[in-house]
Amino acid sequence: MNIERIVVGQLETNCYILHNNKRETVIIDPGGDSQNIIDKINKLMLNPLSIILTHGHYDHILAVPEIKNEYGIPIYAHRAENPMLENPNLNFSSFTGTPISISAENIESLTIKSMFDADLMHLPGHSPGSIGIVVNNYFISGDTVFAGGNIGRIDIPGGSSKQLSESIELILQLPDNLILLPGHGGRSIVGHEKKFWRQILKLLKDGLL
Repeated sequence: MNIERIVVGQLETNCYILHNNKRETVIIDPGGDSQNIIDKINKLMLNPLSIILTHGHYDHILAVPEIKNEYGIPIYAHRAENPMLENPNLNFSSFTGTPISISAENIESLTIKSMFDADLMHLPGHSPGSIGIVVNNYFISGDTVFAGGNIGRIDIPGGSSKQLSESIELILQLPDNLILLPGHGGRSIVGHEKKFWRQILKLLKDGLL
């Protein structure tokens, strides 16, 4: 299994392209610069099968319509994210001048495990349907947690400090040797970040964040 990263859009979102030895491919969080993503896929002669969204904010979905039209592939997200995906005001795309409404299939119906031996985690807090993906020795975290001890915002519609606390507790159970691939910024090692996430968890539980 290989992972390609393309940094896209004004907020420099990490779009990840997963592909196996059969060239089967899933595109995670195509948040902008659709032509760059398409060019990369075509250059590698990959066969896109689906789009996966870690959550529904505009900086993770802006290129979805173009990618879907180019390859005719389905979109998957957690079912709790559908209200945000379908509403340009909730996914904030209406404020970009390019309002987007997306219908996604339930991520739980996607057979990603058989293609990539991947496990999905429901990690609400930054948004109700945020997910993480554990694949091989990688943890794709979306905007739930980042390198450097940072976390996704909870002071926006759909954010919840209680849910984020519970999600971080789940993340703290992951193996230390996993490579963290966040929705923004550089990679890290899960074990290295845990000390920061434990501090953040305490602040969340004490009501200080």
